Amino acid sequence: RGFTALVLGMSGLMRPYVFVDEWDVAAPPEAVFSALADARTYPVWWRPVYIDVESDGPAALGKESRQHFKGRLPYHLNTRSVITELDPPRTITAEVDGDLRGTGTWTLTPIATGTHVRFDWQVHADRKLLRALTPLLRPLFRWNHNWAIARAMEGLEPFAQRLASDTARAPTAEPAV
Repeated sequence: RGFTALVLGMSGLMRPYVFVDEWDVAAPPEAVFSALADARTYPVWWRPVYIDVESDGPAALGKESRQHFKGRLPYHLNTRSVITELDPPRTITAEVDGDLRGTGTWTLTPIATGTHVRFDWQVHADRKLLRALTPLLRPLFRWNHNWAIARAMEGLEPFAQRLASDTARAPTAEPAV
């Protein structure tokens, strides 16, 4: 159902974490894009990973949001994301800093059954404890990431399907006479 790869660099112990996650969502690209582009929705559908997200409004180029999230391991992370690329309904890229520093890109491709989702996530652990433990615990951190992405796979599809259904039922404006 899903696919995750961890690419190990050749630059020593402090190499970044590079994840590529791909899966299919039975919902139209516009609805999937709406869910992914607006990080404020993450605590609704990406549970129990996302605890809180703060943002001044819907997704826009240069928009900043702050995330508080966790995995299965006993720690929480706080990040700040800034949208650096927004190409509806295809691509969202954000630069991230805080406990993790790097780049995340969501790429959406229409398929016959809905949307193919690809998440490219390249980050460095900037939190002191994570940085110290990375050389020893990289496989455990990968397992933690896989657990978190599995929660995204579980929650994104029903949420995007509800968005698509709500959009289809929305009343249209009456033509001017």
